[in-house]
Amino acid sequence: MRRFRSLAGFALAVAPAAAATGLLAPAPRPDAPALLLAVALGSLAAACAAIASTSSRGGPLRLGLVFVLASMEILSPHATLWVAVAALAAGRGGGLAGPPRRDAIAFASSTVGVAAAALLTLFLRRLAVPGSAVELLRLAAAFAVVQLPALGLDAFLRRRLEPGPGGAARPTAARLALEAAAVPIAWLLAFLTESGRFALAAAFAGCVLLGQIALRRLDRALADLRATNDALAARLAELASLHAIGREMLSSLNPVKVLAVVERECRKILDVEDLRVSLVDPDTGSLRVEHRWLSGQVPAPGRDVPDDDLAVSVFLDRRPLRSGLPGGEKPAPEGSFLAVPLVVEDRVTGVVSVRTSRRGAYDENHERVLTTIAQQAAVAIENARRHELATVDSLTRLLDRDYFQHCLEAEYNRARRYGGSFAVLMMDLDDFKSINDRHGHLAGDRYLRELGAAIRGRMRSADLACRYGGDEFCILLPETDAAGARAIAGRIRRAVARLVVELDGAALRTTASIGIAVFPQHDAGALRALVGRADQALYRAKREGRDHVSVFEG
Repeated sequence: MRRFRSLAGFALAVAPAAAATGLLAPAPRPDAPALLLAVALGSLAAACAAIASTSSRGGPLRLGLVFVLASMEILSPHATLWVAVAALAAGRGGGLAGPPRRDAIAFASSTVGVAAAALLTLFLRRLAVPGSAVELLRLAAAFAVVQLPALGLDAFLRRRLEPGPGGAARPTAARLALEAAAVPIAWLLAFLTESGRFALAAAFAGCVLLGQIALRRLDRALADLRATNDALAARLAELASLHAIGREMLSSLNPVKVLAVVERECRKILDVEDLRVSLVDPDTGSLRVEHRWLSGQVPAPGRDVPDDDLAVSVFLDRRPLRSGLPGGEKPAPEGSFLAVPLVVEDRVTGVVSVRTSRRGAYDENHERVLTTIAQQAAVAIENARRHELATVDSLTRLLDRDYFQHCLEAEYNRARRYGGSFAVLMMDLDDFKSINDRHGHLAGDRYLRELGAAIRGRMRSADLACRYGGDEFCILLPETDAAGARAIAGRIRRAVARLVVELDGAALRTTASIGIAVFPQHDAGALRALVGRADQALYRAKREGRDHVSVFEG
């Protein structure tokens, strides 16, 4: 109904123009009614063809040009002008060249091809002999030389002015060649009309209009098919990506690596300017930002960043939250916001939240994808936490003795088979018993907790340290000789000497003695013997005055 109303309104608008054309036409006065009727019929046919070919993406082949070119053959230039105006106005420019236009520059670019073809046809009309096959071929060749580059220019301008998925499709050579078929069709229609075969001309014009409608529907069907194929391809790519994410995260027992994978994949799939992964602090039970990424900045842990109310709301409500939703959802302060909970065994362990300054950036599909990533991340983080509980000393956050022994044996066997060196450090605190005696065991535990952080801060990423006993520690330094081990041990010794823990007005401090044994220099054929020699070097450091580093001397 909307198309019929547009067509009726256009007919009322064209009627005065047709009357003016009759007055301006050079034809004799008695032919004015016939001229007006021809203009009206040509305008109506051109408008119908333009409407049938118009779509927001550029439409199918545009046959409205047939009636404009045929009018040039039959009517005067003034009358042909109104037929062309009818087609351009009814299709908002899309009926003759390109999709509907909203700005003057784009509309002008869409009429370049039409103007070129009109001028060329008007010029060749004076030279051509109606019905001549030679002139028909000449006209078609001239059209190909002028009109096809014009159509290519129009498509180029549309791609520049309308980029993205909603822009115009790139014209193929077959489509441009079929567009050129408007010239012989228009010539045949004009020939039938001028030869007095009005019934045949009307039937042929109706076939052109029906063909335009069929092409429009075919174009819509092909567009829907392409959209469906694109959606299926995107879904398959999404599933493959989610499978790779899950496999990579679940194969890692490092929480830092899991969070890095979450950040990387969210940035691939979503429009993200600010990403936060918040985990529940086991000590306080509140959310703490464990990982944060900001656009244009280097990723870094964000534990000092307070979490926002939206993430806390997701944590308390145990369900996703997306900005711009109906039903009382809390909108993001600006832009778009999306957050989903990390759930393991019906227990919320954290929240993944993303935001961007662009409004309407996240939909249901994005929420579903982020929820799937969050579920996999929650399981991976929980596995890493359980592995950490089984292998890490809860007080110092260093490795426990059993797991460290396993790693030490693996390094010893590797070095014996493939060569290389490593060092073992045995460290004991000097007079640590006095801290427990004077201030209590809680004070001693507080000191050991700070000491563990100090030791971790002075090691390399590949080094491993464990709490070997009450106040005794063992450190593995892979690919390290005696000189390198002495340097690292000295760094740790100085850190222990500078460590001061304030507790209830008391300053807790002590020193450390460290013994070193190096493989293969001090190897005696067994790992236990190597560790024993590091222990002997430790007691030698104690005898030499404590707060000292000693290398085993056999």
